[in-house]
Amino acid sequence: MTENSIREYTSRRPKQQRRRTKETMAAVVVIAAMLVCMSAVAISICFAGKDQGEPAQPTVGMPIRMESGANGTAQAGQEQGTYESVFQQLSDPFLVLVNDEVPLPDSWEVTPSFIGEESVDIRIYDQLSSMIRDAQADGVSIWVCSGYRSVEDQEIILNREIELHKNEGMSEEEARELSLRTIARPKHSEHHTGFVVDLNDVDDAFEETETYRWLSEHAEDYGFVQRYRSDKVDITGIDNESWHYRYVGVENAREMNRLNMCLEEYVEYLKEQGNV
Repeated sequence: MTENSIREYTSRRPKQQRRRTKETMAAVVVIAAMLVCMSAVAISICFAGKDQGEPAQPTVGMPIRMESGANGTAQAGQEQGTYESVFQQLSDPFLVLVNDEVPLPDSWEVTPSFIGEESVDIRIYDQLSSMIRDAQADGVSIWVCSGYRSVEDQEIILNREIELHKNEGMSEEEARELSLRTIARPKHSEHHTGFVVDLNDVDDAFEETETYRWLSEHAEDYGFVQRYRSDKVDITGIDNESWHYRYVGVENAREMNRLNMCLEEYVEYLKEQGNV
């Protein structure tokens, strides 16, 4: 081999080695991809063998412990502590009372379970799903427009409503007062419990729909009651909301309707009966 040939051969060797290295790596990548595909197929076959008639299971998140919003002040915390020390919640968690005077207990936890794009506490998932499914069987369509909300979510919703009214020409005080007639203060919203759903169209016209009539007749059979009614505004402090349903349990829902009581009245009634 001549000197020039040696130099040419020597210069080609690194290039050949690099090419072989690239080819080897490409082969490894192809093999790895094939193994992943084979694993996916095997898993699919495994799950395909399960009973297709089983109901869909909820997508469950991690438990969420309720805490005051980041913008909460020390004064608000003292106010909340005062209310909590005065008001005694019942032992039945489904009857937890949350309103403008009584904040959600700090010890409250929600395990969110998704139903569509919204979430509720997993403790009411089965009953809510059954209600929606049975309504559909009767030709009535029900969907969840809004479910669980964090304290931060509530702050955003309230502030947005206030700004909307201010843009209409109201003062800050007027806008806040009007907004609080339909939107609860953060830490004072039932949506924090995970036991509440706003159904279908959040509109007064919902009361004239076939869906509302179906709910008025059947909601209690699944543990739900219309939380804010027109004849209870003086007690709840919230205007009529035909779309807002609260889970309290089947027995409690039927008894509340029989007694024609809102939750505030029913909780006090049970305390008077010694059922704490």
